[in-house]
Amino acid sequence: MKFCRLIFLGSLLIVLLTTVGKAEEVSLTPLGTWSWSQASFSTAEARDSMLDFCGKESISHIDQHISIASTKTGYVIKNAEALAALLVDATKRGISINALRGERDMFFAKNHERALEHLKALIAFNNELPKEARFAGIKYDVEPYLTPEWKAGGGARENVILDYLAFLREARSIIDAEAPEIELCADIPFWWEKPEFACDVNGKSQLLIHHIIDLTDWIGIMSYRRSSAEVLRLTKEEFDYAEKISKSDSIAPAINTMTITGAEEHTSFGGLSVEELRETISELRASLSNVGAARFLMVHDYKNFMKFLETAPEARAEE
Repeated sequence: MKFCRLIFLGSLLIVLLTTVGKAEEVSLTPLGTWSWSQASFSTAEARDSMLDFCGKESISHIDQHISIASTKTGYVIKNAEALAALLVDATKRGISINALRGERDMFFAKNHERALEHLKALIAFNNELPKEARFAGIKYDVEPYLTPEWKAGGGARENVILDYLAFLREARSIIDAEAPEIELCADIPFWWEKPEFACDVNGKSQLLIHHIIDLTDWIGIMSYRRSSAEVLRLTKEEFDYAEKISKSDSIAPAINTMTITGAEEHTSFGGLSVEELRETISELRASLSNVGAARFLMVHDYKNFMKFLETAPEARAEE
């Protein structure tokens, strides 16, 4: 198994040894980012700032978090006018947008009805937009492992896992019926590939991560490490499975730019130099360019990425 992993990593990194002329012919894996703040698109100035940054950094996809409000007649998208403007402006610049949603207990069975109504509200909003300026998909960044139910382990954790997959199946059914042009996406931790999280769904027993890949159009993997080799190692299982089922453009590794201290500092580029981050991004984009299952290289996240470039050692040296 270790030997196979080395072969995989070697095949991904070999493109880095090609000549400059050859590298110029390679279509690099696109970059994507998350944007968690409503303030990122609430004004024309904010939209221009984010989209200008994306253009400068060759980012062609944004997972933009959206808020949904309850009314007497149902649910509506908050800041709808500004959000629509973002979609129009992003389309003009060749940048795709996903609607980003996430709460740690969103996929609990007791919350399915509300979460699915939110999905329908999103679809209704999307259908009112010009066809050329709509969401590419909806991305669920749900982290049930932060809940007491998950941490309890045993049957309680198994129920959380089954609830999670049940929601994805229901969402998939609604999207396929009402908005087949919208992609269903999810962000997941790399360690959900562990055998201890495997489960049986409708007679099909497999790893949790395999069930999720089956149900979604693509997944973002929180493979937060500081080297390209580590990111590729942590996502090998997902790439192998996607290749096995011939699912292209379905896997998006991710790196982190937040400031993290202590035992978890190795999960982010915070504290390192701009040069180190850019080198790793370049290595990963080149390495993944010949991998059919690679969708994006995601960078977490817009605000922290921008802050990192402004304050990391290389940036200070240039001032």
